Amino acid sequence: MRQKVPELFNSLQVERIDVPFSLEAARSSLLKTILKQPPSHQSQQFKDGVIWADCISLLAQDDVVLVTADKAFYHEQTYAKGLSQSLQREVQELQRTIRVLPAIADLLDALKAPIEIDPDALQAAFIAEFSKSVLGSLERHGFTLGERSSCTYKVYATEDPTVLFLDFAMEIQCIDARGDGRTEAALHLKGDGSFLPETKAFRNLRNFGEHLKFQMPDGTKGEMRNAVIYAQGTVIGHKEVSSVVRYALS
Repeated sequence: MRQKVPELFNSLQVERIDVPFSLEAARSSLLKTILKQPPSHQSQQFKDGVIWADCISLLAQDDVVLVTADKAFYHEQTYAKGLSQSLQREVQELQRTIRVLPAIADLLDALKAPIEIDPDALQAAFIAEFSKSVLGSLERHGFTLGERSSCTYKVYATEDPTVLFLDFAMEIQCIDARGDGRTEAALHLKGDGSFLPETKAFRNLRNFGEHLKFQMPDGTKGEMRNAVIYAQGTVIGHKEVSSVVRYALS
């Protein structure tokens, strides 16, 4: 377990602060044990008192979230009631805040932030990457791009916390550049790739083909397909996305 914890934090690529054992923390914990104050009121939990003292010292730098299943830190030994009132009184005069959560899953839920993908930026990046295929096909069939009518996407976490994976689909209305009377033209695009939230950039985009639908003057339906094939371990025409560990994000 001692090895697994550092490995976990290293894999997440997050900043880690080492808090060395101090005489001040030991003195604070010993006093709580003697006075039977939380978190050492039920038994002689010296280490719990040290952890609490370290949390208070960290409050000088930032807000603190303590993830622990030890009910000694909770009011009336109940997770739902949050931090012990006695412990709350110790920090109520401080500018920073501290709270307790019983599990890592609860922490992840609390840290969730909405991930917004700009459809205009995604469309621009995709068209720029595959302009020869997309615009070339439209030009050969006498169409030009119009307004986008829809864009849907799904975002996934990857093994790299700075990179997300997304798959997407969009529909773009098209205009009959030849004036042949073709109407209701729409280009359907599908693809996937990487998204970097910090820079809002798209990388390693893949095109899973283009499907153009339209209506002829006589009412019949016309369509054009341009497929792209991705084989196992080999990609025909485009780069392969490197991120393979994916977890769907709501």
